[in-house]
Amino acid sequence: MTPAGLQSVFDGRVTGVRFGTEPGELWVAAPRGVYRLSWRDNRVVASAHFDGAPGVHGVAIDRTAGRALVTSVGRLPADVSNVIPGARPAQSPAVAQLTSYDSRGASRRAGSVTDSATVVWNVGNLGGFMAGGPAVAAKPNARGQRLVVVPIPANDRLAIIDALSGVMVATVPTGVLPVQAVVSDDGESTWVSVYGGPKPRPGQRAARQCCRSLAERVRVDGRGIAAPGSVVRVDLATGRITDSVVVGRHPGGLAWDQQRGRLYVANGNSDNVSVVDTRAGRLITTISVEPFQQRKLGFAPTAVALSPDGATLYVTLGGLNAIGVYAVAGAAAFQGLIPTGWYPATIDVSPDGRILAVGTLLGVGSTTTELDGKTGGNALAVRGSVNVITAPTAGELAAFTTAVAQNNRLTLATAPAGPGIEPRRTAMAQAVPERPGEPSLINHVVYIIRENRTYDQILGDLPWGAGDSSLVMYGRDVTPNAHALAERYVTLDHFFATGGNSADGHHWLTQANETDYPMWPLYFGRSYPSEGDDPLAYSAGGFLWEAAAAKGKSVQVFGEFAPPPSDSIPGVRQKLLDQYRDRTAHDAGWFRARLAAMYRTRSPIRSLDRVLVREYPGWTQEVPDVVKADVVLEHLREWEQRGSMPNLVMMILPSDHTVGTTPEWCSPSACVADNDLALGKIVEGLSHSRFWKDMAILVVEDDAQNGVDHIDGHRTVALVASPFARRGVVDSTFYNQQGMVK
Repeated sequence: MTPAGLQSVFDGRVTGVRFGTEPGELWVAAPRGVYRLSWRDNRVVASAHFDGAPGVHGVAIDRTAGRALVTSVGRLPADVSNVIPGARPAQSPAVAQLTSYDSRGASRRAGSVTDSATVVWNVGNLGGFMAGGPAVAAKPNARGQRLVVVPIPANDRLAIIDALSGVMVATVPTGVLPVQAVVSDDGESTWVSVYGGPKPRPGQRAARQCCRSLAERVRVDGRGIAAPGSVVRVDLATGRITDSVVVGRHPGGLAWDQQRGRLYVANGNSDNVSVVDTRAGRLITTISVEPFQQRKLGFAPTAVALSPDGATLYVTLGGLNAIGVYAVAGAAAFQGLIPTGWYPATIDVSPDGRILAVGTLLGVGSTTTELDGKTGGNALAVRGSVNVITAPTAGELAAFTTAVAQNNRLTLATAPAGPGIEPRRTAMAQAVPERPGEPSLINHVVYIIRENRTYDQILGDLPWGAGDSSLVMYGRDVTPNAHALAERYVTLDHFFATGGNSADGHHWLTQANETDYPMWPLYFGRSYPSEGDDPLAYSAGGFLWEAAAAKGKSVQVFGEFAPPPSDSIPGVRQKLLDQYRDRTAHDAGWFRARLAAMYRTRSPIRSLDRVLVREYPGWTQEVPDVVKADVVLEHLREWEQRGSMPNLVMMILPSDHTVGTTPEWCSPSACVADNDLALGKIVEGLSHSRFWKDMAILVVEDDAQNGVDHIDGHRTVALVASPFARRGVVDSTFYNQQGMVK
């Protein structure tokens, strides 16, 4: 990344930036506080602490009153019955709130700006878990009220508030997960982006989110992926929706050119921007985000902003770490790209149009922290950023555009066509083809996904490679098989998990992509989309097993991305371990039958459901990994008998996740050892099979969140075993999860 402009770094994700009412003033929302910056000299001039996280697109500027309106999520009051009907305190740890700040004239403590932004009013019970992007009317409406509107994503409602007093006026149901609002200057109407669109009607194809108190059914397409969302117009006098316009998938950020009656909608899972005629209530056109010759999904438009004259549209592209610039005075035309920090998601343009401010969710990457008594990099220690950028000249924009293309290793659509990438008929087969589609020597890939370890936690004690033995938690005595594979084949000491937790990692590993839904994250209060149990989380680009099937390859999946069968029950695990200990070593068929009586694994994703092994459970630790290994080996025995094995085999082995020091469970070391033994048994069986001669086994962790690492908190364990793999070497090439998928 080569971010343009002046950069400020914050602890946690930056989710809102807006230019204030005074020259050089910029308001920033970040975890646990709001900050008033003087961007000209890059310093904080006022701040205010709040308990919790900032809202999504969570800042609006009330220019009429000279205030900043900030949404956040704070702790629940003792009685939550009037906040979330039917909720219990244990299920509902936080509530959405809106605070009005005025820092001008605030008292200062010598040398400090902490908590110096004055709170004018606070509305503390808007809803549960999340707060969206607010908007405020410039003028009173016909009834003499000047209003603020705030989407409440977890509760599927829009809150309407009096801008002067902070008194709640009304709430309006919107559809599934409203995210951002814009309001007319006269305060009579508002447009709201509704991420999941209308709620499903009886008979419509839909799938249910799992599995928290505010989970609900969501409209899906034939693949099981969430259908396109919508924007709705709410009449603020009647509190009714008057217009609903279908746009793209995952509509989030909004920009409204009221003079021309044009609403711009960033569609994060469609790689485009919808343009809506707000006078006629209809879709006019769609601006495709395709600046490169490569046209794959994943550029992720997350927010939009207009220049004051309405002629230029700026679009934050989370997947490119860039801002897209479009001329929109007439037919939309791509102008160029501006580089930012990691995953830009909020943007504003100064009132004079000369300065851009963009906030990023992941900014400059993770930092160090202390975990389990060890200090090092941790993937969850996020550092977001704000980039303040002078609107570039044509020459500067051309240079910026080239930088973004080089940063992302992509070829600009305007560049001369490069060397061909089509497969060559005369190409010789090799293990990894030089061009996609050329013949490979590998006919079977076994793809094994484990849980949550950093490189240093497991392999930091290797005698070679970039390890730190002081950070080892589960070394050679606990993980002899992982060590043997790293030593006999190749030590990958610069392999990184792209995401920070399981809600990130399993998407990168099954889709080579992650939508904006887990990035904010927007799932709070609804689900934890680590497995295939929330259609709002899936990429419209589809899944790895679909890509394999489209090429005529056979697939079988052992549990990966299938919804978990239940909460893990420690008694089940112990009983299965006792049976594993007491039965003969070669009685894998008995355990397969035992699990078949316990589980019938299904998925609402049709393409996955067709290839799932029914008796192999989705993510759960109640079944020891060694028992799961026996199920895999029993299938291998059948493949041997019929002389045919699937081309792609995916499986989950999650016991190295551990359950910490929870009573009645295995100790952490025993859980990790169970996982390592299962891995060793599976590799041993596969490597002695008739299929080994043209096989590659790839092993990876879904994330590295549970430990620290001396290089970076995202560095994790990846292993390879294959007749074609290198032997006894260290490969320090930068690799990551989507690189393994490719």
